[in-house]
Amino acid sequence: MVGQLLWTPKGKGKAAAGRLYGMNVLRAETDRWGFWRERRLCRAGRTLRQGGAGRVLVPRDFDRWELLTGFGLRPVDPTSFVRSQSAPMALELLRRRGLSPERSAVALRGDRADRDMLRTAACLCPQVRALVIDAPRGGGELAAWLRREFGVPILPPGEAGQIALEFQPGCSQGEEAALALYGPWPELAGLCLTAPELAEEDRDDLPLLAVLWEAGKLGEVKIT
Repeated sequence: MVGQLLWTPKGKGKAAAGRLYGMNVLRAETDRWGFWRERRLCRAGRTLRQGGAGRVLVPRDFDRWELLTGFGLRPVDPTSFVRSQSAPMALELLRRRGLSPERSAVALRGDRADRDMLRTAACLCPQVRALVIDAPRGGGELAAWLRREFGVPILPPGEAGQIALEFQPGCSQGEEAALALYGPWPELAGLCLTAPELAEEDRDDLPLLAVLWEAGKLGEVKIT
């Protein structure tokens, strides 16, 4: 169950079932500024956890995670959703830098070649000149499979691409532009994922987009 915390004047923090863009959520409304704000936020955290929520969508300006984590709640990690859009984001980043994908090399870097890296590489192979596969665990096997399957040049880890996709922290090799595809706040080199069908204030809320995507409730995604 996904929880949702909302700032609402005179909200008392009690969780109740709700709906969010066709998805079931456990929603708690609490007063941000009132005299009882601390007590009501604690009630929200406690009743969300008691109601079965593990992850919680919060307002963008929320800064009290130390309180919610004390109840066993955690933020929504958008990593899987962001990586589902990694190939189109890479192509868009090349275009915005004035580079033709079919004349460019894209570096895929991480500490391991996981399913996300494989899927992204397979998507990019027919569209770019070359790939750099830089992953100490499984990278060699992935590079060999890509050469057999697509016939595209796979460059060694020490080579530089025009841009890089970073799947884990600490793998940067100095490309001028990189998409950091991990963590609660991915660094997307100025790109923004948006869902036009949502209310304006929700269209680029990555945690919200991530849970809607997981639930099969997310429609078109655009890169702006």
